Amino acid sequence: MKRTQIWVFIAILCGPVASFSQSGDFTIKGKANPRHNDKFIKLYYVNDTTKITDSVMVKNGRFKIQGHVISPTVGKLGIQEGQTVDFIDLFLSKGTIRVSAKDSIRYAQVSGTKMAEAHERLAKQIRPSETKLFDGLNTFKMMPEGEEKKAYLAKLIPEISKQHSAKQKIVHEFVSENPTSYVALYYLDKTAQGRLANYETTYPYFEKLSTELKETVLGKQLEERLLAAKGQLTGTIYKDFSSTTPQGNALSLKEIVTKNKFTLVDFWASWCGPCRKENPHVVEAYNAFKDKGFTVLSVSLDDDESRWKAAIEQDGMPWYHVSSLKGWKEPAAALYGVRAIPQNILIDGKGKIVASNLRGEALFNKIQELLK
Repeated sequence: MKRTQIWVFIAILCGPVASFSQSGDFTIKGKANPRHNDKFIKLYYVNDTTKITDSVMVKNGRFKIQGHVISPTVGKLGIQEGQTVDFIDLFLSKGTIRVSAKDSIRYAQVSGTKMAEAHERLAKQIRPSETKLFDGLNTFKMMPEGEEKKAYLAKLIPEISKQHSAKQKIVHEFVSENPTSYVALYYLDKTAQGRLANYETTYPYFEKLSTELKETVLGKQLEERLLAAKGQLTGTIYKDFSSTTPQGNALSLKEIVTKNKFTLVDFWASWCGPCRKENPHVVEAYNAFKDKGFTVLSVSLDDDESRWKAAIEQDGMPWYHVSSLKGWKEPAAALYGVRAIPQNILIDGKGKIVASNLRGEALFNKIQELLK
């Protein structure tokens, strides 16, 4: 990887965040290992949508960078080390931040502003697994194309999911302990981006944040995204449908809902990678609560019967299955406005949709909560 590409990769890790009371001028006063003398140390951050790059030369083991943030944000402070960048993330806000690195920048001591120190307390818990993952991605990028690289990626993907789950748990604990810290809001937002946005997982922690944080631009954006992830169907009565089982029999949703306390209607397909990745979580929930009134009806958007049946067998899914084998023209999917998979809805015994788009641990935790 070229040096410019490495720095661009580091730069895109920075993203805009909302305004808060700690905007203003900042100063980073740093100490670095003397081996870095006469090298440039760089800082990347974003003001609103403007990407800022600054750099200074290390002299006598010291450096100083000054700048201005219109809102608190994370910056990446780093120095080139061969083909990689040795960097650390800092929370930038009004005031002075002190960075002391006896050796690697990555393991520097950070102090100064309250936000920088709060961020460092959180980052120390997250950094080990992130470092391992980052190193793994670098190894993958440097590997030549071939079967060995494919096998390495197959092992790396589960680690990415595992790291996200662990990070999310750490962030949630931090939010509970620091409900007035902008750092808590910032990281809560980062664990709920794009497909990771999950109402059931994140909103209970968003509610713990102070009113001041919720009223920031970032707070309002996060709440809006979470409410959208909740889905319009939650709180409404389910719509019945009938489709065909792998054995060729007709089966209606009503038949299942009326016999169980909770029914998960899970839209998936054998060709859907994220669906297959999610299936073990559904299996875990099913096995844990099948004797307490919980079951699953999987609706497949397959159009190949043999692949559909093979995937059910391979993923060990011993519950109800139906499909019209019409792919994206599956009538049940159209009935519920499904435009992407995996997607699911959880229905209680009275026919009310109580949750939607439950992923990973959120599915297990929600069912456990409802069955108490």
